[in-house]
Amino acid sequence: MENNVRSAASALAAVSALVLAGTASGAGFALYEGSARGNVTPAGLAAKGGDATALYFNPAAITGTPGTQVALGLTAIVPAADVKTRNPYTGATQRSYGDGKVWPIPHFYVTSQLDDEFWFGFGVGTRFGLGAEFEETWPGRYSSYKAEILSFDLMPTLAWKATDRLSVALGISIRYFDIELAQKIDAAGMNGLRAYNDPTPSPFDVDQNLHGDDVKPAVDLGLTWKATDTFTVGAAYHSRIKFKVEGDAKWKKPAAVQATAPMAFNDMDFHAYNYNPDAFTLAFAWDADEKLTLSAGATYTTWSLYDDLQIDLHGQMLPGVSKLESDKKWHDTWRLSFGGDYKVSDAWTLRAGYTWDQSPINGKHVDYLVPGDNRHILAVGAGWTGGAWTVEASYFYEIVDDYDVDGRPRNGVYDGKFCGADAHAVALTVGRSF
Repeated sequence: MENNVRSAASALAAVSALVLAGTASGAGFALYEGSARGNVTPAGLAAKGGDATALYFNPAAITGTPGTQVALGLTAIVPAADVKTRNPYTGATQRSYGDGKVWPIPHFYVTSQLDDEFWFGFGVGTRFGLGAEFEETWPGRYSSYKAEILSFDLMPTLAWKATDRLSVALGISIRYFDIELAQKIDAAGMNGLRAYNDPTPSPFDVDQNLHGDDVKPAVDLGLTWKATDTFTVGAAYHSRIKFKVEGDAKWKKPAAVQATAPMAFNDMDFHAYNYNPDAFTLAFAWDADEKLTLSAGATYTTWSLYDDLQIDLHGQMLPGVSKLESDKKWHDTWRLSFGGDYKVSDAWTLRAGYTWDQSPINGKHVDYLVPGDNRHILAVGAGWTGGAWTVEASYFYEIVDDYDVDGRPRNGVYDGKFCGADAHAVALTVGRSF
């Protein structure tokens, strides 16, 4: 009984750690889709800047944007994830497919040069997210069948151009996130009417829904240094946030469960504490000649903060069960990006990039909220400038490495594999200078 409850906590732990987009958008639920241009060459924006969207990647880089600039856009991601599972009681295998929804990630930025030294910036975007959904009757439903998380950051920033070569910035991200997680509970297995968490469909499943939100601030720091006339270095830091997620825990019980256990699974409030991790970025941009700029960058994320989770129910879900506990024990990760921008003409620039994104997930505690392995992202894009207007468009294809899963039937996780997980994404950003 308590182990099944803990599987709910395990799922919410992953959700409450972070927050909008698709299952296959970023390892460990992190998001990096800050702009169409940044989806292709994020290191170039973090080191050198070039437009208002640089605020998302490195707030100090906005000192490279003269006057006032506004940028507005959207990234649309279509993720897909297949999961193979083996029934531990019958040996039957099944392949399930995640719901290939379109997950939109909007962004908005405005930067304004106050004088020769100071710039003000404001942005709206998101750095964490999740969206994963399967059929309610799929085998892994006792771990999770639906997780939708919506978040956004408000990002006011002040940047100072200390010298012709050095700029620094301080910003605040005011982050809101909303979490919804749904899974099934095997009431028949709990009562000995069948093998516990048998993935075979059951008419006695209890539907569980956890929905909570919170708002907290984070600190954003940035630095850019023009080491030579052709080589620029950028560094950025986004601080951790400790959230207190508060919301509603709700259960829908079949009539037979309600009749035999009226005191169990009754709606109540809950709260849980969890961290969004720190992220450190170091980026380089090199102007190889007047047309070609090459860039490379690395982001280090402290996912080891996500060690365990406790969820406090404001009541008893079952007799004697008012606290849900789960181990995750994630590890810190690296994300490496490489890119190039080639200026074809005064109006047109072509871009291409590759990113390797390391997964933080501990295989001993993996669940079905997200495909649990490293990702490879191939991206292309183009930018157009005409007078005061700019338009950036990009596309990327993300491949998630297959991952073998060692089953934990008591937690609703079965021997099998994450396979064929990928994502397609298109983005458009329109900008105007004043």
